[in-house]
Amino acid sequence: MSATNSPVFLITGCSSGFGRELTIAALNKGFRVIATARRVETLDSLEKLGAKVLTLDVTSSDAELTAFAAKSIAIYGQVDYLVNNAGFVQAGAVEEVSVAETVREFNTNFFGLVTTTNAFLPYFRERKAGTIVNISSISSSLGTPGAGIYAASKAAVDAVSDTWAHELVEYNIRSIAVQPGNFRTEVLKSANVRRAEKFIEGYQMVHGFIDFMSKAAGMEAGDPVKGAQNIIAFVSDPERKQLPLRLALGEDAFAGLTAFHTQQLADLEAAKSWSTDTNFPAET
Repeated sequence: MSATNSPVFLITGCSSGFGRELTIAALNKGFRVIATARRVETLDSLEKLGAKVLTLDVTSSDAELTAFAAKSIAIYGQVDYLVNNAGFVQAGAVEEVSVAETVREFNTNFFGLVTTTNAFLPYFRERKAGTIVNISSISSSLGTPGAGIYAASKAAVDAVSDTWAHELVEYNIRSIAVQPGNFRTEVLKSANVRRAEKFIEGYQMVHGFIDFMSKAAGMEAGDPVKGAQNIIAFVSDPERKQLPLRLALGEDAFAGLTAFHTQQLADLEAAKSWSTDTNFPAET
C-alpha cells in the first residue's frame, strides 16, 4: 500500500507504554498514524518517526471531543482505526477508594473512551466502515485484589465494546476489547499507580499485592513491542473480516482467562438446575 492511501490509525494515550508502541508498530506496517496525548510535547519522538500528533484529553466535554474528531478527520480525510488506549490504574481495596477517586477512574478509563468513540461514530457510520479497538485488561475478568475499581472500569469497557460489536454491525463497524496481561510498560510503576488516599489497617493481602506489583514493575515477562505488533497485525489483517469480541494478549492473559472461563463453564453446569427451573408450567 502507498503512504497516500494506507489506513489511518488514531491512538489515544501515546506518551508512553502501549500507546507509544502501538504507534510505532502501525507506522512500521506502513499505516498512517495520529498519535495523541494530554501533553503533545511528549510525542516529539513519534512525530519524528512520521506520526501526526494532537493534544487530547479524553475527559474533555462532548463539544470539545466533537471538535477534536473533526480536526483529526481533516488531517487525512479519514480515520479507519480508533484505538482507545488512554487510562490509568487506581489502586486500593474497593472499600478504601473514595467516590471521587472512583469517578476520576471511570471518567478516564470508561466515560472518556465512550465519549471519544461517540465523537467518531458519525464518520464511521457515514462511511459504513471503521474498527474500534478498546484496550481493556485481564483484571476485568479476574478481579485483581487491590485494583477492584480499575477492574470494574475495564469490565465496563468490555461490556460496551461487546455492545458496539452488535449495535454497529449493520454499519460494517467492528469493535474488539483487547485484554493484556502484565507487560513491561510504565503502567505499574509507583509514580503512575494512584494509591487510594484512605488506608484501612488489616487489608494485608491487598496492600501486600499492591506493593509487590509496584516492586515487580520493570520485570514483567510481556514485551510491549511484541504485544503492540500483535494487536496492530491482528486487527488490520485484510483476511480477517470479522473480529472476535475479545483478544487475550500475553501468555499470562491467555492462561489466566482460559482458567477463568473454564471455571465459569463448570460453575454454570453445576448450578444448571437452579438456573433453568424458572419458567411457568407449559400450557396443555
